Amino acid sequence: MSKKLLLLISLVVISFSTISAQSELFPIEKTGLATSAVVDPAYREQDPNTPHVAAIAFDSSTLPIVYIRTNWQWIQNEPKITAEMGIIDHGYNQMNYVTDVPNDFDGFIGIERRGSISQLWPQKSYSVETRDSAGNADNASLLGMPSENDWILYGPFDDKTMMRNVLTYQLAREMGYWAPRTQYVELVINTYGYPEYQGVYILMEKIKRDNDRVNISKLDSTENTGDDVTGGYIFAIDRNIWAGDSGFVSANPQGLFFAYKYPAGDEITQPQMDYLKAYVDSFEAAMAAPNFDDLTNGFRKYAYEQSFMDYFFFTEMSKNIDAYKRSSYFYKDKYSDGGKIHCGPLWDYNSAWFNIHYCGFDVDTGWAYPMTCWVSNSPVPFWWEKMLEDSIYSRDLKCRWITWRGTVLDTNHMFDIIDSIANYIRPAAARQYAEYGFSENFQNQVDTLKWWISNRVAWMDANMPGNCWNLSVNESLPVETFEVFPNPASSEISIAFNFSTNERIAIEVYDPLGKKAKSIPQKSYPSGENKIAFDLSGLSPGVYFIQFTTDSGSVTKRIVKL
Repeated sequence: MSKKLLLLISLVVISFSTISAQSELFPIEKTGLATSAVVDPAYREQDPNTPHVAAIAFDSSTLPIVYIRTNWQWIQNEPKITAEMGIIDHGYNQMNYVTDVPNDFDGFIGIERRGSISQLWPQKSYSVETRDSAGNADNASLLGMPSENDWILYGPFDDKTMMRNVLTYQLAREMGYWAPRTQYVELVINTYGYPEYQGVYILMEKIKRDNDRVNISKLDSTENTGDDVTGGYIFAIDRNIWAGDSGFVSANPQGLFFAYKYPAGDEITQPQMDYLKAYVDSFEAAMAAPNFDDLTNGFRKYAYEQSFMDYFFFTEMSKNIDAYKRSSYFYKDKYSDGGKIHCGPLWDYNSAWFNIHYCGFDVDTGWAYPMTCWVSNSPVPFWWEKMLEDSIYSRDLKCRWITWRGTVLDTNHMFDIIDSIANYIRPAAARQYAEYGFSENFQNQVDTLKWWISNRVAWMDANMPGNCWNLSVNESLPVETFEVFPNPASSEISIAFNFSTNERIAIEVYDPLGKKAKSIPQKSYPSGENKIAFDLSGLSPGVYFIQFTTDSGSVTKRIVKL
């Protein structure tokens, strides 16, 4: 098959000035192929007889080149058709030629169009499954990404910077989360016997349960009771306008729709459906209860709050028009592996970061969570505003924001990523702009993105709810209620406190990013003077925050582990 594929990509030159032009795609003496006008599949879907005049010549790129031959099959919404794909990649910033032999991947794939609104754009996006010669899913490593069989070729037609998703996922990975790995490529598709340049694409991982993706327990159809049925699950607040989604409606009066992602709707069993719905209903019931902020029996019993904080940061920072009500993913592992709801992975941030000039989502001030003008029949889950009413949550939210702003979300760091991407894709961006007739200037688009981000994060710095815990502000117990010594300490600290009545006290130690590192569960202590030892072994040297919570309130102190 490599020889066949090489024959068809021996020279891809797409350069027509008029529809009637009879330019050669392949020199006849080299390929034996007849000449013909180029027809873009995007236009063929509207009228098979409508030719599309390609605007550029394409024969090489410093980006990897992906070539797909469908053998006269139209790529449809579903099901996937079988096709052939070759990928040429000689390394970062090295020149790749369409005449080169595919050296990264050369094999069979299944391919279909993907997306919701994006299917209406001239530049389509595709779901790709790597397959063996018998048509079975076959894992493959593409462009250095971990081996799997489900991939996406995303066409960034609506994003003139071509980097909004890539930037978002890069920042999320730097924060320690799994987010889709991405690689820029240029795509050529041969549908009807002639190769057609499609523009700049982003080859990326699909959200999927896998050890190298969403690393949760596999859930088989036989696991329907006990700990087995408790995970893992991937689900989302999401809707696809082209297909009916399988899922459930939560019991809360808002009636949120959650789509099954893993197991898929045609694979999940009834006991698994029942369990997941009951767990989400319990989470929402806890959020709606008067004691929703209870540290033991409130919403934290069902959800990892730090993941919700970080999702809040990304969604608000980018002012995503799909904020909270579309492409909003969650996952949950088995009870024996933690078992609470994680918010994420992040997905679908092309309509964000000042890319939608509608309904106020392009304004760099104000919060996105109260906005209701977009997809008005899909409400923003009530939890997002409710969580901010929890003084401990909002305090930790503020502290976590300050910490991220000094590291991963530092403005200059984000600009460095943006500039690096822009420099890497600049030559290809010129071809993308020419191919689709964009009149904008690429660098102006990049500069505008940076300008808006700078203004947006500055507004969030000034308006983030809460008071950071290490400032000992707005806490309900006097800071001197608890004494901690020695501080700094290498292995153990002593904690002294004196109450006039018996008190139940929970003690928790958090790292600077808000991740719980150690704790003593809530227990009752007698009135009068008390002194307990707290073991710091197992903690890496650094700064931590020790939080004391009683029935009367809470207080946090800063400690240093040597």
